[in-house]
Amino acid sequence: MRPTGWRVLLGLAVVGAAVGWAVVSIVKSWSGAPPNVPWTAPLTLGALAAGFAVAAVTLRPRLRREEGHRPLDPFTAARTAVLAMAGSRAGAVLAGGYAGYAVYLLADLSTSYRRSLLFPVGLSILAAVALTVAALWLERVCRIPTDHEPPEVGSASA
Repeated sequence: MRPTGWRVLLGLAVVGAAVGWAVVSIVKSWSGAPPNVPWTAPLTLGALAAGFAVAAVTLRPRLRREEGHRPLDPFTAARTAVLAMAGSRAGAVLAGGYAGYAVYLLADLSTSYRRSLLFPVGLSILAAVALTVAALWLERVCRIPTDHEPPEVGSASA
């Protein structure tokens, strides 16, 4: 399994931005106004980011087999790494989607409704970026060094 690269995340964000802009355009043409962004969107993304960050903090000593911490089963570590990879990709797509929404709104700020949508959309972008970063951190924590890489300081040698 390869670590997530920035090119993959950037590509997903660009695709997400195009889809986000297109969806907002279609909804606007059908209903006459861009869709509302609920306040629960950035809150949910922020809670997910916090969950990934807490997992990274709590699993790190277990993966390093530090004294006083139960070692983590390798299969659990692998499943956690896969979950982290999915989280980083989902965060990138959502950040791009909300960025596409923001670009659509910024093109015409003539109404107060459109201006009022910018704040929750901006918070959603920030929360999605936080989700991506936290998931990448968790993925890094779950990484096992290859044979030609030196072990990290404080990690148990195999």
